[in-house]
Amino acid sequence: MRTGSRWLAASEHFVLALATWVSITISCIGVFFRYVLGDSLSWMEEMAGYLLLYIVTVGIATAVRNGSHLRVDIVPQFFPKTKRPLNFLANVFALVMMVFLLVLSYQFVRGLIEENQRATSLYWLPLGIPLIIMPVGYLATTFRLIEEFFKLLRRGEIRAKTDSNTQS
Repeated sequence: MRTGSRWLAASEHFVLALATWVSITISCIGVFFRYVLGDSLSWMEEMAGYLLLYIVTVGIATAVRNGSHLRVDIVPQFFPKTKRPLNFLANVFALVMMVFLLVLSYQFVRGLIEENQRATSLYWLPLGIPLIIMPVGYLATTFRLIEEFFKLLRRGEIRAKTDSNTQS
């Protein structure tokens, strides 16, 4: 699992860096064409949207890996003993949501590919190709959340939580 995690982390970094670099480059080219040459390229905006989708979906997995995904932590600040159970519940909720998004996005992309839908301004591009990142990104996030559960088990946080509940 550790090798898979390192490979996934390297892939995440590569995709995020490449998508960001290409997005910035495309934006600069778009500005040049629109304001210097007076002619805009129709595919720039659509491509920038796809790149943003790549950055967001892969970024979710990276945020989970770094432990910096969005949480509301006002209750644990006032009641520190609730931190472990609430973190566990937040991870369970996030895992359920990621599996739900994974299934829905897979069905959506599969439908686009089966119907051979095309992108609007990039008519030669089947729409399922750039959108395949959605199920891939959600799968990576699911892997990261399961990895987080194993870390919690190794540290004994889940066991400590369940043991304290049985003693009450």
